[in-house]
Amino acid sequence: MAVPETTDTENKGFSITTFLSETKVELKKVTWPTKQELIANTIVVIIAVVLCAALIWIIDSIFSMLFRMILQ
Repeated sequence: MAVPETTDTENKGFSITTFLSETKVELKKVTWPTKQELIANTIVVIIAVVLCAALIWIIDSIFSMLFRMILQ
């Protein structure tokens, strides 16, 4: 967010009311997802997290087995 230039007569400090009004304007520009898009994206994220967790578990199990073999 660009900070508007101020003159000597204007308040050079941070204005919470200006921030809130600019935030409201920016939030009106947002394209919010539909319910179906939100559900679909949530499912994709859950699947990605499960796949990453499974991959980490598999790699961890392989390394654990290898280290046990090496240390015996």
